[in-house]
Amino acid sequence: MLPALFGTAAGAAAVTVGRGAAAALGNGLSFAAELAKAAGSPLGAPVSSAKKAGGLPTELSQRISELTDRIRRHLAAAGIKLAVPVEFLSDGLGGISVAGSHPQQGAIERAIDSDVLLERDFARLATDYREHATQHANGELPPTLRIALSDAPSLQMAGK
Repeated sequence: MLPALFGTAAGAAAVTVGRGAAAALGNGLSFAAELAKAAGSPLGAPVSSAKKAGGLPTELSQRISELTDRIRRHLAAAGIKLAVPVEFLSDGLGGISVAGSHPQQGAIERAIDSDVLLERDFARLATDYREHATQHANGELPPTLRIALSDAPSLQMAGK
């Protein structure tokens, strides 16, 4: 009987670990980070809320910068050289749209639409930004994330 109980316990543990791995992958977290979070390790602790200029936490500012660079690289890979700066915002449906009118709007949106992961990451970042702006920024930040991009490698944010 003891081996049967051990086998059942090992099987239950494997199912639990498997569920944790699936949840971690579904949330974009590494399996190790998910295990650390479950164990109460500092790896699973919330990111520091140290702020940079403009009222954004360092982590959020870094994510915006990284996503801006990804968009820039994606457009370059698609052969799009920006004639005039472009501003991106969430389309409200989990995608990215070009704000206002732009002479290359169709080509830019087709290129962006071809990368589902880029759109997903933009939507997540826009949600996190909006939550921070409404809960912690005390009106210091615009409520909507907008990323302005030109051929010059700089990040700009504006809001409406």
